[in-house]
Amino acid sequence: MKKAKPLTVVTILISVIFIASSIQAGPTSLKTTSSLKTTMISYSFSTPELQENNGFITLKLPETANSQFIPGQPVLPVLLKTIEFPLGTHIKNIQYTISQPTETQLFSKITPGLKPVQQLDENTIIQIKENKDIYTNDAYFPDCWFSYRLTGGLNRNNKETTFLSIQLNPVRYNPVQNLIQSIDVITLEITYEEPTYLFASTTDAYNLLIISYDSYASLLDPLITHKISHGIQTKLVSLKDIYDATYFPVTGTDNQEKIKYFIKNAKENWNVTYVMLVGNFEKIPVRYAALETDKGGAYEELRFASDLYYADIYDSDGNFSNWDTDGDGIYAEWPYPESHIREDIVDLSPDVHVGRLACMFKSEVKTMINKIIDYENNAHGSDWFNRMVVVGGDTFDKSWEGGTNYNEGEIATEKALEFMPGFTPVKIWTSLDNMTTKNIHKEISAGAGFLYFCGHGSPQMWATHNNGDYVNWTGEFSNMDMLTLTNKGKYPILMVGGCHNSEIDVTPRNFITGLLKEKLHYFSSDPENFGSFWKYNWVPECWSWMFVKVRGGAIASMGSVGYGGVNIGDTDHNDIPDCLEGADGWFETQFFRLYKEEGIDYLGQTYSQVVTNYVNNFAVNTNRYDAKIVENHILLGDPSLKIGGYE
Repeated sequence: MKKAKPLTVVTILISVIFIASSIQAGPTSLKTTSSLKTTMISYSFSTPELQENNGFITLKLPETANSQFIPGQPVLPVLLKTIEFPLGTHIKNIQYTISQPTETQLFSKITPGLKPVQQLDENTIIQIKENKDIYTNDAYFPDCWFSYRLTGGLNRNNKETTFLSIQLNPVRYNPVQNLIQSIDVITLEITYEEPTYLFASTTDAYNLLIISYDSYASLLDPLITHKISHGIQTKLVSLKDIYDATYFPVTGTDNQEKIKYFIKNAKENWNVTYVMLVGNFEKIPVRYAALETDKGGAYEELRFASDLYYADIYDSDGNFSNWDTDGDGIYAEWPYPESHIREDIVDLSPDVHVGRLACMFKSEVKTMINKIIDYENNAHGSDWFNRMVVVGGDTFDKSWEGGTNYNEGEIATEKALEFMPGFTPVKIWTSLDNMTTKNIHKEISAGAGFLYFCGHGSPQMWATHNNGDYVNWTGEFSNMDMLTLTNKGKYPILMVGGCHNSEIDVTPRNFITGLLKEKLHYFSSDPENFGSFWKYNWVPECWSWMFVKVRGGAIASMGSVGYGGVNIGDTDHNDIPDCLEGADGWFETQFFRLYKEEGIDYLGQTYSQVVTNYVNNFAVNTNRYDAKIVENHILLGDPSLKIGGYE
């Protein structure tokens, strides 16, 4: 071990040019003050502990609770810190001071991160792959002792905020020389300039904006009356109102952008916080995110619907976040695998809380209105609400895990239960030998406040595996099984971990389209070359929405529109299963923590805070799989729903 350079002081000048949006449908303007402010943060670190596992080195630092699991990159300990400023704050200068670095010679390479696993395929071998650009480069990685990202969105108190998310890197690695550098102390001095907000005066103030498909608007009066009776001031607009400029001038290149600009205007003029879209993916058009994964492979996914588009109104400067910063008409673009940096700069932090009632028919609108009113009026104080049903098994083959043997679905649902003291746990696990469709149906029919499935999915099915058996499915729960649920008036909030369970853009037309395009290959079940039939995107409505729209079932659901992702094993050997430290497992379980520990009890706000926390804690700007976690999840339900009902 040897000492390196003396005390280091580095200044990074950050040029952030604030440009007020020239296409501003609302009256808001932002001006910066002339005075600069400064804040400082300082952290101390102990000496890294080195462990050898499976021929690779892993590092531990007790002061860091996180490691970055970016595919192919060295797994290094990091410390994450988010600082909040008023929206539009300019970071002018960051100066950092570090203690004298220490160099340590390693005896093996540091283990690289694995990408999250999407599907279980017995023909797939999970391989550790090094990023050659890093592992063959005679330089320290990362190239700086810290990095940062700026985003704009609502904070815990529903205040518009510029988030400065800082990643401190107390250990850096040179793979060619097999050396690490570590520091004892780092201090950051952040100089910034806050904005002054000038809002036009208005007598209008609404909490909830309902954007409705035209023919549904007249049905929503009972819901509006109910919301207002509970202090949720509500404004209903139809798509015709938006396109005809009834309230605000029409701005936007297509209907999706026109709707998003309307939401921006409603936020700035009416103080809207919650936005409920009433209509399926065609009636209230979805925006497709072109974040590609596995291009050309068996699990290729080149785009997926993302309602986060409608929630992400501003970037960190307060400008309109259009998701197409290169102006080519392709949104949230991130080609696979050519680009490590996405082509469109996407903010991703929600500025309004968005949920969708994905109704195809008027009857579904009426059902949802009745369910929401019933739930908010009667759930509070009910015995059934204090039950929490969790369903999980062994999601992925233990031979992939590198020495562990986790039942990922059980571990994630157990963590969710830990966050929910006071709720009666109902565990349906393969390890308890009670995982049957009949038992799942029975426990849901008894009523529950929360329901969490964690395993595998499709738009028409959820299922999992017994430990050691990755060929046969167990616990299958299909769209048809929901039709006979008898929990009317006892509706849980549903979280589902499973690919495509919430794929809202399914349609039976895809069956005909796929058959014409692929001929008999459409039905191919070859794991290396699936036909499109097996992607299940031809069913009338997706699993998650079916669960919500039936007369029993759930009051709302959250899940993945496309392929999700699960971290497997324990790559950093910190004795915490990786399935809890990132990707779907972290996202899903955090919802329960925010509700119970932080008391965020309006559904859309709880959900949005999960998204914001994920954006602030993971590398969504450099790791496509982290970005997909937040873009890919969707809330199907009333975002202004009072969890547990009103007293």
